Amino acid sequence: MVARHAAGPTRRAILGSAIGAAALSRAPAAAAQGADDWAQVTAGARREGRVVFYCNLQPNGIEPLLQAFREANPGIRTEYIRLGSAPLIERFQTEFNAGRNLADVLITFPDERFDDGLKNGWAARWTPPELPNFDPSIVREGAAFALHQSRECIIWNRSLVRDADAPKEWEDLMDPRWRGRVGMNPPWRSVSVQQIVAYWEDIGIRDAAERLRANQVRFFEGSGGIIQAVVRGDVRVAHLTDLPLNPMLEDGAPLGYVYPRSGTTTSSGCIMVAARAPNPNAGRVFVNWLMTAPGQEALQRLGGLPVTRRGAPPMSKLPATAQLPKVVDGESILTPERQARMISHWRTVFGVR
Repeated sequence: MVARHAAGPTRRAILGSAIGAAALSRAPAAAAQGADDWAQVTAGARREGRVVFYCNLQPNGIEPLLQAFREANPGIRTEYIRLGSAPLIERFQTEFNAGRNLADVLITFPDERFDDGLKNGWAARWTPPELPNFDPSIVREGAAFALHQSRECIIWNRSLVRDADAPKEWEDLMDPRWRGRVGMNPPWRSVSVQQIVAYWEDIGIRDAAERLRANQVRFFEGSGGIIQAVVRGDVRVAHLTDLPLNPMLEDGAPLGYVYPRSGTTTSSGCIMVAARAPNPNAGRVFVNWLMTAPGQEALQRLGGLPVTRRGAPPMSKLPATAQLPKVVDGESILTPERQARMISHWRTVFGVR
């Protein structure tokens, strides 16, 4: 879906910590000498008057988030394009390679293409004024910043499924009792889904594609599509990347959920200002605002995701990542070779070209 509106440490953590520590070690001096520079950035942003945002955030939360930004930064218009994480990265990559630079800011769940893009000049290297309020490990290549996380879970419609009868483990989704009543986001569309499928393999769940096909799994577009399908009763249970779950629970949706005891994967949503951004100053102002306490609160409340700023309050309805039974950094287990093999296999099993 495309929407346009006006309005143990992993490789990543080690690299991010080293780069971030260097950035933060310079932060006091940068702040002391950079106040005038930041004033120039904000003045430039007002002159540009526009920021174009590529994202994979919860659909219902994007416009309210941008409205909060516009209220805090009068005179800067906003536009956005929303896609799943994998097609979003592909779109940005295609535009960058073609010299067709439309996006000012990109936020998505990264894969190897994203990291390669950072090394190949996709993103501006800079130090946001708000960066000292975060752990150094959020920084990637001095140019991208992990502002939030998502986790994988199982959900069910509590009006149709008793909590006692609901799936509690990943393999339960393949139980014939849910034949034709289980949903998920297809792995070829989403990096976070690819990561949990890789984790299923690691914990001994074999032939997941074949077993889910035999169980007549139904595919829906993105987390928003999944959660709405469960609420409507199109399916009764589903795998979900938990982006939209907290806001839906706040709204009183009849949803049960579980993070299986066998473990789950986490994905970090990373944001960057495009190196060739048409509105580079407005892009920096937007990213820095998302790193402020009000910006992080809005991102968490409207995006439904736990944020990374130190001291940020927990979500209202979901446990913190540290409270989950077992978590694995999904990016640490999804190599490019494994990703390519997995996508090819699932496409073949389901007859998708």
